[in-house]
Formats: sequence, C-alpha cells, structure tokens
Amino acid sequence: IKTFFYTIIMLTISYVNFWSNNANNIWFTKFIEHNISPVKCVENYENPDILFCSCFGNKNVINLKAKCKIFFYGENLNNFPNYNNEKYLYSTYDLILGFNYTNLNKKILRFPLWLAFYNFYDIKTDNNILNFIETQYKNNVLKKKKIFASIVARHDRGGQRIKIIKELEKYGNVASPALFYNNTNKIGTSKIDKINYISNSCYNICPENSKGEGYFTEKIFQAFESGTIPIYWAIGHPEPNIINKNKYCFCDLGSNESISKNIRDVVENCEKYIEGDLFAPDASKEIQLFYLTLKKSIESYVI
Repeated sequence: IKTFFYTIIMLTISYVNFWSNNANNIWFTKFIEHNISPVKCVENYENPDILFCSCFGNKNVINLKAKCKIFFYGENLNNFPNYNNEKYLYSTYDLILGFNYTNLNKKILRFPLWLAFYNFYDIKTDNNILNFIETQYKNNVLKKKKIFASIVARHDRGGQRIKIIKELEKYGNVASPALFYNNTNKIGTSKIDKINYISNSCYNICPENSKGEGYFTEKIFQAFESGTIPIYWAIGHPEPNIINKNKYCFCDLGSNESISKNIRDVVENCEKYIEGDLFAPDASKEIQLFYLTLKKSIESYVI
C-alpha cells in the first residue's frame, strides 16, 4: 500500500501603499487562497512571500524584501508621476499589474481594476463574474425607469462629463445625487447605493476620468449591473474582447458632430442597445486568461 503525503504550503502576504488596511479582505488575498494556497497576512517588514504595493504613498518599498514583489495600480499612472516610470517599476518589482497590455518581457500583466470589484476568482463554474453581471443586468433592465438619465461622480476635472451631460440634456433631465453636478437628494457612498440609484434610469453617464493605455475601470460594468445603457468615453472602446460594443453609446469627445449623432441615436433607438448579448462570444476565455496568467506568474516565484 502506497501512502502519499502532501505538504500544504502557507504563503505569507502583505500590502503597502494600498487602498485598504484590511489585508484579509483584499481581493488578491482571496484570489491566492482560492487558486494557490492558504494565506497568512503579516506586516510588510516581516519579509513576506508576497508583497503587494500600490501608488498611494512613498517609494520606500524598494528597501522591503519578499520572494515576490507585485506592483498593482488601479489608477491611471499618468496621474501618479512618481510611479509612472517603467525603469523604476521593472527594477523594483517582479510583477507589474494594471491596465497596460501584457508584456511578460517587461514583467507587465494586464489585470484591470474592475476585476477586483467582484468576489469571483475563477470562471470554471456558472457562479462567475460574467454570469453575475448579466443576471443583474437582465433583472434591472426590466425595472420601471423613473429617471431619464443619471450620473454619479465626485468631480469632472477633465470636463468630459459636463460635455456629455449638456448634449444628453437636449432630450431629458440628468439626475445627479453625488458631489458633481448635484441636483437631487444625495445618496450613500457604497457601491450598492450607486447601483440602486442608477438602476432607476434609462441611461447612465459613466465616462472615465482620464485617458491611459487600456484604462477601462468598473464604471461601465456597474452601469450594466444597473440595467442601464451606458454613455461612455475613454481612450477607446472598453474591453473589446469582453463587452459587446452594441450595448453602450461611445462618445468621441474630439468630435462634437460625433457626440451629437451618437447620443441622438441612443435616445431615439434605445431598443437596439437593450437587445442582444451583453458580452462577446469569447468573453469567458478572456477572463480566464486574466486569472490563469496571474496565478501562474505568482506561482513561478513562490511555489
């Protein structure tokens, strides 16, 4: 009789300059627990197996030690000049995760922030990120719409939001319950507050706040969750291998004629934006590639 013994590896993990101080609840902690091994969260000076860093603080992480140093930027690095330095990132970190497209020779893995907004860590079962968003979409798109259009934003530093608002207001009122353009009762600051509010609107203005390579955030996905038609702007069409481009109105802010034409079309022909599949045929393969590449890349340093 052969007896096999399996050693369970416990990986230590730490975070520095991150959004949250609660390491146990951060998406990457749960992803590693789900896909690689059990995890113990430790202080960043304890030489963890994996050290996650972001752009919200100084660059002293160069003095911290870990088997695998990972830089994750959920922001547009054009707005964080101290970290927008490819030479520094390459020389300091083992993996660079963010919006830029994958280039393993430069240690760059595309892993956009919106993936970490959803508590899913693989796509092997029906309980996955795409099915969740699509189910929410189908439920909320049937909801009786009390509001013509909505926007939930804190600011408009680039001026793109007000430009879209002024064009859309030619056809109906745009309700804003947040800091920017506030014209109605304010709502809470949680994701649920936002989803519940904008699900009452036919259209949701949800452009990005700036341009950057591959910079597509959670904004359009939350608009879909809410069962609205997104009015969107970014460096280009968002996640073209994942999102069906017929499900949103893209605004080219460089052309007033294009903005006017596209918004008129989405208002006059809203049914065609509601019909059809939300996601592209190979969307699940694209998501799986994100997960699998991240898993294998981390494993190559710590397993």
